[in-house]
Amino acid sequence: MLPLENLNGDPAQASFADGMTEALITGLARVKGLDVISRTSVIQYKRAPQRVTEVARALGVDAVIEGSVIRSGDRVRITAQLIDARSDRHLWARSFERNSRDILALQDELASAIAREIHVRLTPAEKSRLTQAPSVNPAAYDAYLKGRYFFNRPSDENLQKAIALFEEATQKDPTYAPAFSGLSDALLWAGYNEGFMTASEAKPKAKAAAEKAIALDPESAEAYASLATFKLFYEYDWTGCESDFRKAISLNPNYAFAHDQFGLALGFQGRLDEAIAEGKRAAELDPLSPQIFLDASIALAWKGDVRMANELVEKAAALDPTYFFVPFEKGWIQIQNRKVAEAIPALQKAKALESPAFVAAWLAYAYGATGDRSRALAEAEDLKKRSLRRTPTAFNLALVSLGLGERTRALDYLEKAHAEDSQWLGWLKNDPTFDPLRPEPRFQALMKKLGFGG
Repeated sequence: MLPLENLNGDPAQASFADGMTEALITGLARVKGLDVISRTSVIQYKRAPQRVTEVARALGVDAVIEGSVIRSGDRVRITAQLIDARSDRHLWARSFERNSRDILALQDELASAIAREIHVRLTPAEKSRLTQAPSVNPAAYDAYLKGRYFFNRPSDENLQKAIALFEEATQKDPTYAPAFSGLSDALLWAGYNEGFMTASEAKPKAKAAAEKAIALDPESAEAYASLATFKLFYEYDWTGCESDFRKAISLNPNYAFAHDQFGLALGFQGRLDEAIAEGKRAAELDPLSPQIFLDASIALAWKGDVRMANELVEKAAALDPTYFFVPFEKGWIQIQNRKVAEAIPALQKAKALESPAFVAAWLAYAYGATGDRSRALAEAEDLKKRSLRRTPTAFNLALVSLGLGERTRALDYLEKAHAEDSQWLGWLKNDPTFDPLRPEPRFQALMKKLGFGG
């Protein structure tokens, strides 16, 4: 489905149109008979429109939905048309109009109509869901859509905006499950970066929001994926997160984010072939998402397939050459390949872009590991300036210490990182950066706490 055209003509309504696009894609993706490309891939065509046949070829799809949305007062109207991508021939067109409170019913009506048109057999559960959509407070829904708009552009500034908007949505409609799921995802990412809140500050809020989303909607793939991701990065609950990821995927097999994060969970455990398969599926569903290609490269790097890992990073670079994670991942892959000196130019480039403090920590490690102690110490000083409240996280300080060969201090910081709820400890099982610590009883005890066994 291509981005809906905003017929209001008001730039302030852009987030509403984008949000409606994402919501409709989500609704279609829940129909198990359809393979649906994710929103992050199709939104590219809002900025650079192309012919339908060209879009279909790039995304590998047989049919394309395009349309428009207009909101006037308390009414919303969506006009959609289904196009045969091979012949560029219009197959079907309809308009749908509802009161703002019934916007969810409008979305489900459209999804049901499209499924019927392309002769997809709906299961009884799908038919029930598509005919029993709850109402939603229009102001809450608007805040939710704006929150998703900012979350999909996850700088620290935008994450702060997204959290505030999701919180606003939950306050205006405490029964709207997607707002709680979105809030959990945004809090978790903020706690990962630790740019404006610590991991410990984000942890209880992220968990409560995910659990609330499931309580409100036990059939929400997004809610289960949010809780699974929380269990992955905060609790290192490998059994629990796998169960929840599989539940999310069973509810929505087309949910790229669930496949992507499940791939990370499998990779952290050393189940690399399974991780690679999940990363591949995520990329099929969201082929224009730089982050999914970057995440998929991790298991490949640990598998020793450096060439393919770098190919995925290059695909991400072609999609967004300004994203700091692209050069960061290039440098990180070199470290995994035990070529630390070759990682430094890429890490320097990543640091020069708008990037979180952890990039500087990895650069300090690389300088230290290659014997450049003075630059490592200078980078450690700069790390303080880049860190929240000018206090580097314990995990970042562990990296600096490892680079300088200070093993005891590195262990001290890793134990502190665990106590401070760091989301970075999943890397410890496979990353050769931590090989010098593996014989240490304290490190082995930490590995057991993380569910890795030692």
